[in-house]
Amino acid sequence: MTRILIVDDIQSNIYLLESILKGYDFEVISARNGVEALEISKKSPPDLIITDILMPVMDGFELCRQWKADTRLNSIPFIFYTATYTDPRDEKFARNLGAERYVVKPQKPEALVQIVHEVLDESKESKATSQARPLGDEMEILRQYNEVLFRKLESKVLQLEADIAERKRIEAVLSENEAFLDTIVENIPDMIFVKEAHDLRFVRFNKAGEALLGLKREEMYGKNDSDFFPKDQVEFFREKDREVISKGRILDIPRETIQTRQKGARILHTKKIPIFSSDGKPKYLLGISEDITERVVVEEALARATKKLNLLNAITFEEIQNALFSFSGYLELMKKNPTEEMQQNFLEKQTVIMQTMRDSLAFAKMYQDLGQRPPAWQNVMYSFLFAISHIDTQPLSRNFAIEGLEIYADPLLERVFFTLSENVVMHGKGATAISLSYRESGEGVTLFFEDNGTGVPENLKERIFERRFEGKKGLGLFLAREILSITDIKIRETGEPGKGARFEIAIPKGSYRFSVSGENPSG
Repeated sequence: MTRILIVDDIQSNIYLLESILKGYDFEVISARNGVEALEISKKSPPDLIITDILMPVMDGFELCRQWKADTRLNSIPFIFYTATYTDPRDEKFARNLGAERYVVKPQKPEALVQIVHEVLDESKESKATSQARPLGDEMEILRQYNEVLFRKLESKVLQLEADIAERKRIEAVLSENEAFLDTIVENIPDMIFVKEAHDLRFVRFNKAGEALLGLKREEMYGKNDSDFFPKDQVEFFREKDREVISKGRILDIPRETIQTRQKGARILHTKKIPIFSSDGKPKYLLGISEDITERVVVEEALARATKKLNLLNAITFEEIQNALFSFSGYLELMKKNPTEEMQQNFLEKQTVIMQTMRDSLAFAKMYQDLGQRPPAWQNVMYSFLFAISHIDTQPLSRNFAIEGLEIYADPLLERVFFTLSENVVMHGKGATAISLSYRESGEGVTLFFEDNGTGVPENLKERIFERRFEGKKGLGLFLAREILSITDIKIRETGEPGKGARFEIAIPKGSYRFSVSGENPSG
């Protein structure tokens, strides 16, 4: 069986060539470089050698030179099989060294085997007719060898320079793309954050997130939710994070609450998305959170207003229905009691009933504007000044300490201040001054509207807000309380009887702020 030596430093190349040759009934041995090949061949010469050129320790060219210089080996046919040295001058040098063939990879198996058979046949004929070819002048061989190596080195340098240039171009493109994506992420108006999947620590945060939470991204990197948020919120966030990571799919959280450093509790609509590594396991968790606090407040305010309007309509309808029933009853009585005295009595009662119906319709007309427009941020000072511009308050001195305060309320807020001021003018006996101030606490802001009149008796402090209190007197305050309650603002009377009225308007956190021109004096 013909024995062939394969020389290559890459094991996969040896395996492939060995498989091909064994498939054609050749015996195959292998070496990883020229030195190993010479050692093996001197002990047990093969019938043919197939070698790569670019190898460590001793390359293919030097192997060929020493092979052809050895009297025991020079008659054994030598084939170069290379994918690296493809220049025609490389092949010329190889043939000058004495190589029988110079084959460029890759070759089809049948083509390669045919070359092997041709070389073996030629070798048999050559042994029968002639001696091995001389190598020629040693210095000339070395010169040619140096030329080949220099040419290959030059080619590699050029290729390396081209690779470096291409890599720099790709890096520049990647850097530009990364900068572009960073710009997009930074300018998205929603909070964007990224956490490590294994420990849920923050690794990325955008500008909108900083503004929402009142935290710098540098404060958050390397930390997790427990470093910033209340325990109940931390447990909720972690539960949802783990669900995303364990199930490996997007999770939509329509509503969640988060405590911020400067804006108090905010309501978010969040989507959490698993980001996978190349092995298919979650590596990061991407979060996108939209602040929907204002939208929720508006929706809840409109829902409360709708509920109040429906209740009012039912009450008004019932009142008018009852009044009409009574009015009809008196008409029947007038027919049965034609005396002038009875007729006069019934007419007076019908007049009262008619006035009641007029009052109900007038109130319904005022109340129907409630909640028709969504709540909005309103400057307290401007709303109050607009309100009192419709009232003669010249006899009253005024003291205001509310500069810059804005509250989130129904657009009818001006009517609240109008009612409070009108009550001073109409019912505040002895009042010579009014004032409007505020105090901020941990629960929110309280507005104080005060006068120095006779005040409100203890037993009437709550009754003055009833709709039917002393005829029309309670109508305005009833409506004022309803207007404020649309955005969960509360009003009550807390003045000391005999020293003046004082109305406290409690505004919850998140429903007030201070404009740039009037910063919070408490800092």
